[in-house]
Amino acid sequence: MLLGGAASGAPGPAGSSEDQESFTFRASHAVRTIGGMDVRDRTVGAIVGLALGDALGAPFEFRRRDAIPDPLLAFELEWMGRPPGTWTDDTAMARNLWTSLIDHGGRFEPDDIVARHLAWLATDPPDVGNQTRLALREAERGTADAARAVFERRGPEVSAGNGSVMYCAPLGVVRAFDREALIDEAPALSMLTHWDGRCRTAVLSVTLAAAALVRGDDAEAAVVEAVGAVAAHEGGEELEFLVGEAGRSRPVDGPDMGFTLFAAAIGLRTAVEAPDVETGLREVVGLGGDTDTNAAVAGALLGARHGWGALPAAWLDRLADRPQLEAEAEALSALVASGEPR
Repeated sequence: MLLGGAASGAPGPAGSSEDQESFTFRASHAVRTIGGMDVRDRTVGAIVGLALGDALGAPFEFRRRDAIPDPLLAFELEWMGRPPGTWTDDTAMARNLWTSLIDHGGRFEPDDIVARHLAWLATDPPDVGNQTRLALREAERGTADAARAVFERRGPEVSAGNGSVMYCAPLGVVRAFDREALIDEAPALSMLTHWDGRCRTAVLSVTLAAAALVRGDDAEAAVVEAVGAVAAHEGGEELEFLVGEAGRSRPVDGPDMGFTLFAAAIGLRTAVEAPDVETGLREVVGLGGDTDTNAAVAGALLGARHGWGALPAAWLDRLADRPQLEAEAEALSALVASGEPR
């Protein structure tokens, strides 16, 4: 397996790193249509897969690993008094992103995305990350570079949360055939709410992988390339380590469970190692910690790899707002397909 491996002295959230095994690019790219899957299948799989992972992990959020039931009670438990299958702020913010992209013909419009986030925040949702709330409140007051203001006030020790990586995958999906645009837009998306460089690194790596998987690239090649692309960025070396070790030698269910590189690393690894969507998402939630976010990232990448038809039907039957999510995913897939080389 190419995805890292144990290295001595695991780096922590502060961003330190030790010598570690480097990635080796040796996997070949696949054709764009694999086993009958096309761009539409993978796009819908990514969007609905994000919501599915989020809803699966929601009832177990912030639990220690040893408190997660085995076998996992999948879509059987309530979340904050809401029925099984309810998704959280991860999907709500992702939906703001993908509906903005749809309504603007695929254009990335940061002001519109923030406006949608603010409209959602005004509905008093049951779960909003602290850093996200602070940044959006600054934006509401008209503060320029709202997330930067929050970062400078709070400092880096508490600024590398997973609130931007949790919902970024749709940007990678819609940029499946425009990598150059994604290189600029992914960090900009993170900086709407999360200014820390490690958050930008996480978002860029996940969106690059999502783009490659929607194109139909080999999963291992997609992840190796995505991690390599951010190697020189803040937290890049730590991400490489964590792709192999998050949830293994490096627990993800402790006080730093909301660390952005945990969510990115677990999602990237799972996209390669899991044999199918259900197995992968069960394993991610079983690690404990910020289960809904980790599973949302993994669900998007697994859905992009395996396609809509591979999402567990019994879970889909209980997913909140499934018809609307699927209709919006179909609309997004039309934008993705329009950019595919002929």
